[in-house]
Amino acid sequence: METKLAGSCPVDSGQIMVIDPCYALMDEYDDTGGNYRTVCNSTTSGDGYGEFPLPRNGYNQSIGVATSSGYGDGCYPVYVDVNNDNKVVALHIYFDGLELDHA
Repeated sequence: METKLAGSCPVDSGQIMVIDPCYALMDEYDDTGGNYRTVCNSTTSGDGYGEFPLPRNGYNQSIGVATSSGYGDGCYPVYVDVNNDNKVVALHIYFDGLELDHA
C-alpha cells in the first residue's frame, strides 16, 4: 500500500462533499439553493457530517456524503491509498494541517 498526494480541494463554504460526478451535474442541482441547503443540513447538524439525499424519480436516495471542514475555509490536501494492483482503495482529506511524511 502506498499513500500519494492526489491534489488539493478548495473550501469556501466550510464544508465539502464526496459525490459521483454524474450526480453532481444532474438537472436536479438547480440554482434555487434547495439542494445546497440539503447538503448544509448534513454538515451543520448532529456530528457535522452525513449522507444527503437528492429527490429523484419520486423517491429520495442518498447520493453522497458531506462534512464540515472543521477549521473552515482553505485549500486542503487530498491523499489516496493505492494498493499493489494500483487501485485507489481509500481517500483522505486532512483539515487540520496534518501532512503525511511519506506522501
